[in-house]
Amino acid sequence: MPFSQRPDNAGTLEGVNRVAWRALSTVLPQGGGSDGSARKPLETYLDQMMEASLHAAPLRLGEVVKNMRRARISGLQIAESYVPIVARRLGDAWLADTLDFSAVTIGAARLQGLLRRLGSDWDHPRGADVESPPAYLVGVPEGVQHTLGAMVLAGQLRHRGLSVHLDLEMTLESLARQVRNERYSGVMISTSSLDSLESCRRLVACSKNESRGTPVIIGGIVLHVDKDIMSHTRADILTSDIYEALHFCDMCAATEGAGAAGPCDYIDRRAAE
Repeated sequence: MPFSQRPDNAGTLEGVNRVAWRALSTVLPQGGGSDGSARKPLETYLDQMMEASLHAAPLRLGEVVKNMRRARISGLQIAESYVPIVARRLGDAWLADTLDFSAVTIGAARLQGLLRRLGSDWDHPRGADVESPPAYLVGVPEGVQHTLGAMVLAGQLRHRGLSVHLDLEMTLESLARQVRNERYSGVMISTSSLDSLESCRRLVACSKNESRGTPVIIGGIVLHVDKDIMSHTRADILTSDIYEALHFCDMCAATEGAGAAGPCDYIDRRAAE
């Protein structure tokens, strides 16, 4: 889930070690794709995408992607493998002071624009249609300046045939409305800033008040900060691993269906201690 942009004035990552930027792309699936079978990303194209994301000509990135598609690199692999790696390298360059923040911001914005252009070319369900697929709410707290990771996550979920509602400016009101009107298998909140933890705590409480058994997951580079985020936010689980998150939600659904105390109940009690 994690991608973050740091405003020059307020400092979205204030109090967070700059090394946390190395976690820009923990949404990157192992194996190079959601099915684990895609080819390993090619350094030639990674370098070209990096250069194009920073180039003065804004259309250069699109030209690189066209060449990649001619080389039979799928939109799925570009979105799930190449984009997160390039995003991480942008962050690493900023950490090393080889790129300034404005350049990183431009590069990240172009990568995000690329995801939008790829659209249904990669985030559509694979395989047979499911009449009523499990639904997930993916959100970024209002005012947190990161969206790229949440967009990649939403696309990964959709590609697995899951239904996703993406809220890039999540407020208590929008969250309450969603969980009251829809039944979600999980609420996934991505954040990068310690300053947003109070907002996350309120969002978690709101979700639990409105939807009781729905697990709430927090991910993002804030997880790399030495702070007891679980106790503060009372989220059910902290992870930026899509497989771990989905497995946890499946366990919660199974135990809820069996009427037994499940992992969500256990983690809630542990967080409250």
